Amino acid sequence: MQCNIRALQVFECVFRHRSIANAADELAITRSAISHQLRYLRTQIGEDLIEKAGRNLAFTDRGTKLARSLSFAFAQIENSIRSSISETTPALRVAVCTSFGSGWLIPRVKLYPQAADCRMQIKLQAYQPELSDAIADIFFTTTPVKDGFWSVKLLPEDLVAVGTAEQIPPDRKRGYALITTEVEERDFMSDWQGYLDLIGGSDLLDNASVLGASHYLFAVEMAEQGLGIALVPYFLAEQRVSEGGLQVWNDARMPSGRAYYLNVKHARRNEPDIRNFVNWVRRMVVDTPAERLTLATGA
Repeated sequence: MQCNIRALQVFECVFRHRSIANAADELAITRSAISHQLRYLRTQIGEDLIEKAGRNLAFTDRGTKLARSLSFAFAQIENSIRSSISETTPALRVAVCTSFGSGWLIPRVKLYPQAADCRMQIKLQAYQPELSDAIADIFFTTTPVKDGFWSVKLLPEDLVAVGTAEQIPPDRKRGYALITTEVEERDFMSDWQGYLDLIGGSDLLDNASVLGASHYLFAVEMAEQGLGIALVPYFLAEQRVSEGGLQVWNDARMPSGRAYYLNVKHARRNEPDIRNFVNWVRRMVVDTPAERLTLATGA
């Protein structure tokens, strides 16, 4: 069977976006051209690949299987082109969001034996970065990523309450000073409301003062400066607690609902630098569990 490579490319792009309009934008062609290629592919294959589900696109089992195979094949082609043009990779580029990069990855990089050999570059990205070889080789995200990538769940994000020795005991007149990272009006203080419900201390909100921080990094820095007690991921707090700058206010941990994943393209998993780094990260997660966070006197 001979199929037009353009029709296969269009089909894979539509599957990836679940949208004809978005696929047309990526490929810089019209929606009618997309529809034409899909009809052509249907005729060539003789199978229904896409079916309408209201305004949405739904893919048949055979359509899904074909699209996933195409994603893998196109990734291999892309990797072959890149390796043909340049035999050596200038550096191992790792894309990571700020909190996980600062709190978990960077403190451990000094333990990675091949860090200097692979000339590692750590790149700041949003929680869900653009997944492209033009950006990085390895991606840390808070969700498993799209087809064509291999993803492994590293650890859940659990929040702990930390503050200085001066902030841990409440002010008898004002109560505790609490730092929240839920600063939008609709969710304001929802992190602390959930945490205090968890430990049976909801009444502590009645006499508490509140400060807002738009990011976990700001919150933990504010706590270390003695401005209040912050709810932050344990990996942001563990080093500061071990050094004595912060104490854990209560030993309860609250899941934030996020988890952290490591992602690489299927076609690149066996590249030596990538394989070594992935294996090292997975060992570090096993060897440095969350339970190592030193606890101090609680509330």
